[in-house]
Amino acid sequence: MLDEEWEPEDAALARARAALERAWETGDRPAFRRSGDRWTAPDEQVQLRLGRDGRWWPYRREDGRWAPAAGAYRDPATALASARFGPDGEAAS
Repeated sequence: MLDEEWEPEDAALARARAALERAWETGDRPAFRRSGDRWTAPDEQVQLRLGRDGRWWPYRREDGRWAPAAGAYRDPATALASARFGPDGEAAS
């Protein structure tokens, strides 16, 4: 998993931002805060981490720490859904 934070290069960051913009309608897009390879939706306690291969890893806050919620996805919206609901579609606790 992606435990070490890294700073995407400009081209990778531009691709990531474009993927995030395409993934949702403007009004539906979550409010993310970015730090390095991590996009956090603080109101939801979920986070997407961008892998060096361009895939998105879903995380959620559990017991005060970030825990992987599922495997990686090419689509950030799918990764976010996994962080919110888990890979089995059940709401996260």
